[in-house]
Amino acid sequence: MKQMLKKVMNMLAVVQLYMVLALFGSSLALAQMPILKGIGGEFSLKSSKGGEVSLSDFKDKVVMLFFGYTNCADICPTTMAHISQMMNKLTPEQRAKVQVLFVSIDSDYDTPKHLNKYLAYFDPSFIGLVDEREKIDHVAKLFHADYIKLANDKVTTEYKKLSLDDAQQEQKGYLYSHSAKIFVMDTQNRVRGFFYAGTSIEEMKQQVISLL
Repeated sequence: MKQMLKKVMNMLAVVQLYMVLALFGSSLALAQMPILKGIGGEFSLKSSKGGEVSLSDFKDKVVMLFFGYTNCADICPTTMAHISQMMNKLTPEQRAKVQVLFVSIDSDYDTPKHLNKYLAYFDPSFIGLVDEREKIDHVAKLFHADYIKLANDKVTTEYKKLSLDDAQQEQKGYLYSHSAKIFVMDTQNRVRGFFYAGTSIEEMKQQVISLL
């Protein structure tokens, strides 16, 4: 009887230890992504899915926000592919609670329809946002996401790594230098940190899960 009681007590101790470690791990993950004040805010832009959407439409979801453009030859396709890989590591239930938003800084070239086709290459759930230059500048300012047009002269887009169709390859677009940050927001639309294309898939996954 004493031996049985001892085994039960040992099992309870192990269970308690696992619970403590789980709570500690969750707290540690949250501590690594504190609320960043002064970055972010409400906005509304045209959606690649049609109509207009606001950031607040995605409350109750973890949002990953990236500023880029479809003519980008390296950073944008690399980053979108990286995020896509991370999303594929999540369970269907977790994926349903995460939204990726791609804000185009190239309103001269990118349209909602074109953005939808571009992003579908990586993940059909990704939403592209674009609008008038003034609105894009406002959102970029909210998130301190600097970007600059490298030249006023358009250049050929034939160098693009991601070719959507031959007709677009013959068009010309501007080149931009822009932020490579992936802004991570919690379910209250508060910015909690940043990812980059170089952030490990596993680290991104754990941090996102910690915010769900």
